[in-house]
Amino acid sequence: MFFMKRKQSSWIYFLMSWLLTFALLVTWSPAVTLASEEIDESIPVELKISPDKDRYSPGTKIQIEAVTKKEGKSFEAKIVVKAKMDKEHTITIEPETKIKGKSYVSKATFTPEDIIGNNAGSLGIEFEIILSDTNKMWVGKTNKRIFVDNMPETVPSVDSEFFILPEQKLKVGEKIKFTVHTPYKGIIREDAKFLFFSFNSVDTTQKVEKVRTIHDRKKGMYVTTGYFTPRKEGTYTPFFFLEMYDKEKDEDISGSGVIKFDVIANPKIETSLSPQTITIKLGDEIYLLLTYQATGMDSAKFSREYNYDVTEINEEYDEENKTYKVLLKFKPEQKKTHKFEATVKNIETDTKATAKTTIYVK
Repeated sequence: MFFMKRKQSSWIYFLMSWLLTFALLVTWSPAVTLASEEIDESIPVELKISPDKDRYSPGTKIQIEAVTKKEGKSFEAKIVVKAKMDKEHTITIEPETKIKGKSYVSKATFTPEDIIGNNAGSLGIEFEIILSDTNKMWVGKTNKRIFVDNMPETVPSVDSEFFILPEQKLKVGEKIKFTVHTPYKGIIREDAKFLFFSFNSVDTTQKVEKVRTIHDRKKGMYVTTGYFTPRKEGTYTPFFFLEMYDKEKDEDISGSGVIKFDVIANPKIETSLSPQTITIKLGDEIYLLLTYQATGMDSAKFSREYNYDVTEINEEYDEENKTYKVLLKFKPEQKKTHKFEATVKNIETDTKATAKTTIYVK
């Protein structure tokens, strides 16, 4: 009895297994048959990613180009970009496909941040194209994987040669010409810049003027010129930067250079008094304006002397004209012609200059 039950159970199990297999064959056989009839062969695809890098930043614009041998009369292409993080992120791109010679060329662009934001990770790029004719179908598939990180990108750089003229005996207030040679590595991305930093330059407020860059095609370089007039004595260390872009490599390249030079104080002092001549009555007061220019020298390093007793009303520095101005009040005590003199002296170099004016007192 036990044997009969076991036999019957096995027979039922066999019948159910056969029915299930038959059902699966009925369900899937049309698709298998259709594929075997329509998809005659696969076709190779050449996939290019540019720029070609080991790692990409999230904001890098990436171009996908797939080249497939031309077969059939119609096509359908798609690109799927996948990222596996806490959950799968996927975007599907319909590339622009054109016939070039005997090939289909499919192109599309995307940035990793479209999929994973500012995160790091790897992306799988899958390309598929289906080519078809009346009685035939071809399928091309390929894939690549790229890696993304959010670390700052290191920009390739080249050395720029930095020259100054004159090379020696640089003085405050005298113009210096900057000339920089940078190897040509692509079109200019940003205008050339000269920068001064407080840790190695006595003055960071001054600007390099009339900056101009030209492309010397014969020498294969950019030539940048500019003019700098130091206002203070001391050490200057200008840094030069020129940002370029290489279209073929699709990358930024930075040209940079630096030079160091010392500027000495200019001992020349220019002084003047106004008005140059004046006539007043005895008992009247007169206001005189003493103006002097001693570029780059601190006002604390100067002394002022007068051949008559005067009162200094006000002192100020004219930033625009780089001059010192002192307002004086003078009251003559005698009826006569006064030859008024104001002397400005540099107490360090003992350099001095005297301005004169004539005052007629009646």
